[in-house]
Amino acid sequence: MKIYRELKRIIKQILKLPANIIGFFFSTFYYDFFLSKRKKIISGNIPLGKKIIIYVIFPINGLSKFHIRTLNYFLKMKYSILVVSNTKLEKKDQEQLIKKSSYFIERENYGYDFGGWRDGIIFLKEKLTTIENLILMNDSTWFPVTRGNDFIDFIQKSKLDFVGATSHYGLERPVLSNKREKLKKRLNFNYKNKNFHYASYVLSFSNKILKDKNFLNFWLKLRLSNTYNVIVRNCEIAISQWVINNSEYTHGSLIDSSQISKVLNNYSRKRLYEITQYLVVNSDSLKKFVDTFSNSLESFSKDELISFIMTVVSRQIIVFSLINFLVKELNFPFLKKRLFNLDQDCAEKTKKIVMDFDKEIRDEILLEVYESPNLSKFMN
Repeated sequence: MKIYRELKRIIKQILKLPANIIGFFFSTFYYDFFLSKRKKIISGNIPLGKKIIIYVIFPINGLSKFHIRTLNYFLKMKYSILVVSNTKLEKKDQEQLIKKSSYFIERENYGYDFGGWRDGIIFLKEKLTTIENLILMNDSTWFPVTRGNDFIDFIQKSKLDFVGATSHYGLERPVLSNKREKLKKRLNFNYKNKNFHYASYVLSFSNKILKDKNFLNFWLKLRLSNTYNVIVRNCEIAISQWVINNSEYTHGSLIDSSQISKVLNNYSRKRLYEITQYLVVNSDSLKKFVDTFSNSLESFSKDELISFIMTVVSRQIIVFSLINFLVKELNFPFLKKRLFNLDQDCAEKTKKIVMDFDKEIRDEILLEVYESPNLSKFMN
């Protein structure tokens, strides 16, 4: 079965090769000289300041109350907002955004979020060197959903040049064993792994980076694509690696995956067992791994429970696998919307998290979920 899946994957890659080659050389040219001409730029009501967020949205069901909540949060934090919509909006939605933003850009959905951020950065290119802090964010999460552990506070206090909320592919990925004695005690973390990157749902850049002419060049030369895996490789991984490979720049994330095992070690064996009951997994291999130990976890030692949790986290992004713990114990302010459409179990566990939020936040999230066929398909 594994050989069959691998063969199927290779055949798919071969079939896509001609299109990928053409896209590699001409996709950005095609956007800049054809699709880009259709974009619309409107001045908003808020003056453009020194701290700016480029907020890329894709509200196919119309603007939600949580979009406005996010905008209000950044206005309260004294950020100017450049909203980029990757879909055409109704006039009433446009008017709401114009009231809350410095500029509003409506564009073709080419290049996903990175295409939108690229348009925003090119629009700001004459001002880049004067911007104190630039945040790139999309609407794939609800933010902010908690109070306390604030992302903006972390950016300011950490004084890091490049900041994400979480990271991917830093943890060693152990073999999924079916024997508890073979659970790896300690997983190494290495941000120099070739696929390591900070998750692109929110990224922050300091003035030091913005003054680097190579930052703008990165975006000007960015190879756009409407193939998700190509975007992850050429854009999401590439921007993190560009920063990391420049030793002048410091970098980090709100949730430091290299320290998660130490954080877990502060909890009792009983609490760690409870954490295992709320792990979110949706891949077949991880489900099988979790099911293997589901009836014996209560007898696990504290160290074994940590090893079990860390194995799951290493195999599935932390904002899925450990989201209950992140939100409830660490006041993590982001909640990925995709958690509702992974499968039935993931949707139910996510809804339980949402039900504990403040009433307004809970109601706004559930309203958006139930109004979206994509998000509500596993909801009763």
